[in-house]
Amino acid sequence: MTAASVGQTLPASVTDRAWYQRKDLLFQVWQLALPVIFTNLLQSLVDVIDVFMVGRLGPIAIAAAGMSTAIRFLVLVMLLSVAAGAMTLIAQAKGARDPQQMSFVTRQSISSGFLISLVLTAGGYLLARPLLMLANSGGDPQAVELGTAYLQILFLGTPFMVLNMVFNRLMQGAGDTLTPLWMTGSINLLNVLFNYVFMFGAGPIPAFGIAGAAMGTVTARAIGVVVAFLIVYSGKNVVKLLPGSYWPDWQMFKDIFTIGVPSGIQGVFRNGSRLLVLGILTSTEVGTYGAAAMAIGFQVEALVFMPGLALNVAATTLVGQALGQWQPQEARVRGNMAIGLGLLIMVVLAAPVIALAPWIIELFDPSAHPVVMKTGVTYLHINTVFLPLSAVAMVANGAMRGAGDSFPGMVSTAFTRGVISVSLAWLLAFPLGMGSLGVWIALVIGSVLDAMYMGWRWRGSAWLTVALHKTTLYRTHLRHLSTQLQQQYLREVRTPLMAVPSTREMVDAEGVVYTLPEHQVSVRFDDQSYHLVERKI
Repeated sequence: MTAASVGQTLPASVTDRAWYQRKDLLFQVWQLALPVIFTNLLQSLVDVIDVFMVGRLGPIAIAAAGMSTAIRFLVLVMLLSVAAGAMTLIAQAKGARDPQQMSFVTRQSISSGFLISLVLTAGGYLLARPLLMLANSGGDPQAVELGTAYLQILFLGTPFMVLNMVFNRLMQGAGDTLTPLWMTGSINLLNVLFNYVFMFGAGPIPAFGIAGAAMGTVTARAIGVVVAFLIVYSGKNVVKLLPGSYWPDWQMFKDIFTIGVPSGIQGVFRNGSRLLVLGILTSTEVGTYGAAAMAIGFQVEALVFMPGLALNVAATTLVGQALGQWQPQEARVRGNMAIGLGLLIMVVLAAPVIALAPWIIELFDPSAHPVVMKTGVTYLHINTVFLPLSAVAMVANGAMRGAGDSFPGMVSTAFTRGVISVSLAWLLAFPLGMGSLGVWIALVIGSVLDAMYMGWRWRGSAWLTVALHKTTLYRTHLRHLSTQLQQQYLREVRTPLMAVPSTREMVDAEGVVYTLPEHQVSVRFDDQSYHLVERKI
């Protein structure tokens, strides 16, 4: 059997590429994205709930909780690293219709998340007080005492935070975005209940004050982890734990972190650059009032970004699943659809922000301070106009992460936000005398360049090469072939065979077996070529 004859054995609906022409793709994208929007909102509420309830204990307690939350952001880098890598790999395993690989990815994601959480727990517990003292330089020492107890308890609960995030991303990557939504909602309700009980006391339980808020959060997340394990062991969710071991597989750990670490570093650059820009802004003519205007602007943007972030997740899932079946054209169509939808939604959401800018600023600042009002309105009028372009960078980043290629997003954010925006903000604000207006323009230029670079990388094909190189097929067999033969095999054998909805691909040291409804295609490799044998089932 020759590679060219493979297509002759396939149904017409596959060979004429009708598989690529589904009319429900837009619905698929939105069906995945909508629950993620609400999940993200609920996740962001966890810290808000803590700070709100701690506020009943007084301003010093609020300061302690606020500083602790800022410090805990450092931990999120590694948490995102595990979760992002897990999401990509399980999406690809789901696309490949390989339940064993899905179970393997799930176990290794849990193992890697748990091991790294132990390191973060120990380091965070020991460094909690020194970090709080650094953050509270010159402040009330009571804030450090209260914050230390609060932060150390939260760090002790790091394994639960990690596993909550990993389970959410695993399910979302496999295409189930509803279960993470109701799990996150349930955790939030439990968080409120346990916060109240441990902070103010109930029955035999004494009042622990601010430490009780941390105890409530950890308890709620611990219950969430137990429920998640019950779900994946039940066999009723798309993510299932089949018989296997949690013993670390270092190649899988490497794959998880190769995908995930750049995503985490990207977050550091994004937020770190904002802090640097904030320092420049407060040195301009608007002073501290500029910080207030910028804070309002970022809060408004965070709400507008929610659909974009959800489409980022949807793009990772859909592109990852398409590449698990090795359907590169379908992967590109799915990514393009998600990017286009993100651009459209951001335009719709940005328009009222621009029109209602003065009212929005006054909503956040009832005093309507003239500097905050003028600076904030200028920010919204300039930055929000270009905000839809951020959807291109954001969703393209998610699409390429579905291929396992998260490096471009890190490079783009580091260069456009960390270098260009910060440098231009200083240059325009001071040497060129533009003040706060120069800072806003610098942020826009950084966003536009980020979108241009990420759009260009998505239009290329480097992400397809990254996805291929992470496959067992490539590592076991294809890497021994010339590039021309690799592409021929993918184009004439793997792509058309895997386009059949029920095809299974089994790779071992001897070769590859594709099992279709009525026949099997076996492939044997040598150093210079490959050979196909077909047999009826």
